[in-house]
Amino acid sequence: MLKQCKLLALSLARRTGVSALLLHSSWRRSKLLIVGYHGFSQDDEHLWDPSLYVPVGLFRSRLEILRGCGCNVLTLAEGVQRLYDGTLPPRSVVLTIDDGTYDAYRLAFPMLKEFGYPATLYLTTYYSEFQRPVFDVMLAYLLWKGSRKKTLMLPDLYGDPLLLDDQSRDIAVRRVKAYAIQRKLSSGEKDGLLALIAQRLDLDYEALCRKRMLHIMTREEARELAEAGFDVQLHTHRHRVYRRPERLQDEIAENARRVTAIRGTAARHFCYPSGVYLPEFEETLSTCGIESAVTCWPGLAARGTGPLRLPRLIDSGCLKAAEFTGWLSGIASFLPRRRFISAEEPVE
Repeated sequence: MLKQCKLLALSLARRTGVSALLLHSSWRRSKLLIVGYHGFSQDDEHLWDPSLYVPVGLFRSRLEILRGCGCNVLTLAEGVQRLYDGTLPPRSVVLTIDDGTYDAYRLAFPMLKEFGYPATLYLTTYYSEFQRPVFDVMLAYLLWKGSRKKTLMLPDLYGDPLLLDDQSRDIAVRRVKAYAIQRKLSSGEKDGLLALIAQRLDLDYEALCRKRMLHIMTREEARELAEAGFDVQLHTHRHRVYRRPERLQDEIAENARRVTAIRGTAARHFCYPSGVYLPEFEETLSTCGIESAVTCWPGLAARGTGPLRLPRLIDSGCLKAAEFTGWLSGIASFLPRRRFISAEEPVE
């Protein structure tokens, strides 16, 4: 109901010219819209999780909207600096991509290059070096893709079958993840568990791996993007944040060493993994020399916004074109919206 009401309001604003007026206003000129993406569908990922994966056709349409609206797509560093200097050009936008998935390397960055738009890649580095599917993500994907079997039998792990219907699949994911944590499985052992699950579901796991489904791009691929002018920045080594400052600092430092080797200069910008943010994180980030950090809270950044809690519009297959253009003009920021809830909590 809320979404339908918002779409009606956005349609009315467009028909009456309010959106166009706001897009070209001095109010909008003082604001920076940071847009975030995650994955780009190589196959059916957008059907599995449209909140994370967008079809390439939709991504192209977003870039065409940016061009049609006359948006000034800035680098992250320029956008942040000019935001606080008060010198933003009209209709300022920054594009960011989280995690560094192979599908982004293969599908999104060539399209960005075609349009001539800069973008920032927030790279998590562990799976960039361990070139197998990201465990948590591939686990959820396999259980969705194999759900036609209705149940998963893993007698060595559980006596009862794991139900794979829409209501129970999340429970199955949590149980398998808990098993991996309790047994302290290594990355290789977790990958073996994924292969076993795929076998039980009659899925060809190695065929998925050959396509590099749900992989992170390699260091060499990330370096190629950096050499092409794209900005590679920080997203933690293992895609986790910690309440204990020394653990969070170590996690960022480990990520920073690898990202600095890729880009050739120090990285100073950060993205909170899964949007997990606590106010106390800011002191640790400042200690690490971080100049800006983006959240997953929808909104436009203003001069009064703290640089270590910048809002960002997370674009996805769930977002209608009218909503996207509503954020470009800023009219969407005046409409009620649900607060972003992070996918996971920080650990100790």
